[in-house]
Amino acid sequence: MTSGIVGFRRGAMALLATIVFGACAPGARAEDPRTLRVMTQNLFIGTFYRELVAARTPQEFAGAVTLTYQHIQATRPAERMAAIAREIAKAEPDLIGVQQAAIVRTGSKPPATTVELDYVKILLAELARSGRHYKVVAVVPGLDAEAPSSLGFFVRLTTRDVLLARSHDDARLDNLQIRQFLGAGTYPTPAGVLTDPSGFAAIDVTVQGQSLRFVTTHLDVTPTVSFFQALELVQATSDTSMPTVLVCDCNATPDVPSDPSFASYKLLRDAGFIDAFRVARPDQPGFTCCQAEDLRNPISALSRRIDLVQFRGPFRVTHADVVGASPGDRTPSRLWPSDHAGVVVTLRLGGAHQDARN
Repeated sequence: MTSGIVGFRRGAMALLATIVFGACAPGARAEDPRTLRVMTQNLFIGTFYRELVAARTPQEFAGAVTLTYQHIQATRPAERMAAIAREIAKAEPDLIGVQQAAIVRTGSKPPATTVELDYVKILLAELARSGRHYKVVAVVPGLDAEAPSSLGFFVRLTTRDVLLARSHDDARLDNLQIRQFLGAGTYPTPAGVLTDPSGFAAIDVTVQGQSLRFVTTHLDVTPTVSFFQALELVQATSDTSMPTVLVCDCNATPDVPSDPSFASYKLLRDAGFIDAFRVARPDQPGFTCCQAEDLRNPISALSRRIDLVQFRGPFRVTHADVVGASPGDRTPSRLWPSDHAGVVVTLRLGGAHQDARN
């Protein structure tokens, strides 16, 4: 997809979705309607694509497609989405940035159209079942690739970043922007080069007479690519003086300056973005990545903090938590909900300026 704004609407966005502030969630919102709870969560498609990368011939690639499809199914995505829905229902965030919101399709010929799994559809249904209602506000296109498997059918994998908003009528959503980054990760295969584009979604939120901009993205795993994506993000968010909240799977380690990915985090920090978790919990590791590919490791393997909530402007961080990282959060099949933990942060609009220690 070419770079540029692929979705832009003003005014009418208030009719698309609205969010709740100040109702029955943990923390202080019931007393102070100027608080905002946000979340970032990578759903994990269910594969690290290692077999696809290792394939060298068309026959090997077809076998690798089969393995990838089977690995995804083995992680029981519907069961995992139910576990993530439980975390969301407990936290009741107003806005959620979701990464790797996959759709898995199969078909006898391309394009494959039979939907086997739609992670967001399952997630929203599970939330509705628990009495929590969210709407899709924005979809950022990602990888969309299909290839023949050794099972006699084509497999199509589509990943997206999705912005979800809690349904209510206390806030107005306006000025939706969806942009694709100029830089994208590319991966050569026997079936051709796979391109994994990334981008971001941004929307303006007005509540109690105050406005802010909410942004969500998923930066590339390759540091050189993610750095230029972060640079584009900084440039794109510099056109407003509005307070801004950024949630992302940043694929950047903020606590290890020697890590090559730190450059992306530093770029955002130098642009004025403050790390909310580090403000609230300066002495806790807050690891969010990554569990084993099959999600069956009995002891958590989280060892990096790359899923971040950052803000710029007059906010006060009142609470921050990592969710989906405890043994009790696992599914009935003893799977971790995702290879990533989620992060939930509560911010108070109009609070005094805060900064992190790094």
